[in-house]
Amino acid sequence: MKLFLIALVAFTSIIILFGITQQLMRQGLGMMAIVELVPYVLPVSLQYALPATLLFAICSVFGRISADAELLSVMAVGVPPAKFITPTLFLAFFISLFAVWLNDIAYSWGKPGINRVVMHSIEEVAYRYLKSQGSYSSDNGFSIHVHGIGPDGRELILPTISTRSRSGGAPVTIEAKSARLRLEPEREELVICLTDSIVTVGNAVARKPGQFDFSVQLLEATKKSMSKSPADFAMRQIGNEVRQQKSAIDSTQELLAARSGMALAIGKYEWLNDSQSQTWNAQVTYGTDRINQLRMEPWRRWASGFSCLFFVWLGIPLAIWMKSADYWTSFGTCFLPTVLIYYPIFTIGLKHAKDGSWTPAAVWLGNVALLAAGAWWMRRIYRTS
Repeated sequence: MKLFLIALVAFTSIIILFGITQQLMRQGLGMMAIVELVPYVLPVSLQYALPATLLFAICSVFGRISADAELLSVMAVGVPPAKFITPTLFLAFFISLFAVWLNDIAYSWGKPGINRVVMHSIEEVAYRYLKSQGSYSSDNGFSIHVHGIGPDGRELILPTISTRSRSGGAPVTIEAKSARLRLEPEREELVICLTDSIVTVGNAVARKPGQFDFSVQLLEATKKSMSKSPADFAMRQIGNEVRQQKSAIDSTQELLAARSGMALAIGKYEWLNDSQSQTWNAQVTYGTDRINQLRMEPWRRWASGFSCLFFVWLGIPLAIWMKSADYWTSFGTCFLPTVLIYYPIFTIGLKHAKDGSWTPAAVWLGNVALLAAGAWWMRRIYRTS
């Protein structure tokens, strides 16, 4: 436990400092935003560090006591291997339960929290990009280009703003003499305060002399897409989301059936495959894929959490067989075959579970493979005892 906890703190810190924080800095976030992110980043980092850290502790301890012939001495006086293996497996079982809860927290609370901090930092991020690059754009079609920044560091000189109108999705282009950005977190909006602007919506042009406020939803203004995926729901919410998605699919299919029946009745055969029918068919396909992913999500979180137990199940006999007192040699020898067995099989099962071609339980195939490999190595340990 001492080695496990020390290694867990070290591995988690490495993931935060050299992985997530570096990526967030590249997106333009300031230090205050990164400090706010730490509580949300922590469970996300722990879910990746926990299985590897537990395997490291198990391999290190069992490799050392095996190299010192302590296990051989115990077995020589008639104590079966199960006596010193079973307590460790119980520990791994309870850590796996914690890992399942941690996975649920990381996906349903940690990642949405990260997205929320990023959204509320949009004003600072946009000004930083505009000062350094003269432009800022998001993944959702929103962009600002400026000719310069005023002396106070807040005034945008001759900005050009591009986005989409909320009604009909027509492109909107705004040119102004100057502008300032203001965040409205309560309304989840980025307000652009414009001076002497020209607004173009599609083919319509309108002049706005004086002051004019134009608001953009934070979801549109952020550089990262913020749509809520099946992974963003807590496990207790997934059942209700599946029911809502099923209801939406049923409603769309009823509309398709009614439209097809009307097309056949009045001879409008082009309705069977026009743009409206294609849109509704695409909605049905999207909804079906989303239901497959929602149904797979609880299985994935349980399987990922219990990978801790199966890592230990395979790591113990491998470490005993290696008989290495060196921490990193023992860990590397055990970690490499574990990764080569688990992750490719888990990825294959995850892919087929997502598209609905296999049952959601397919995400457990990686754990099943570790179970089989660990059973074979355990058999070797018992044979030599």
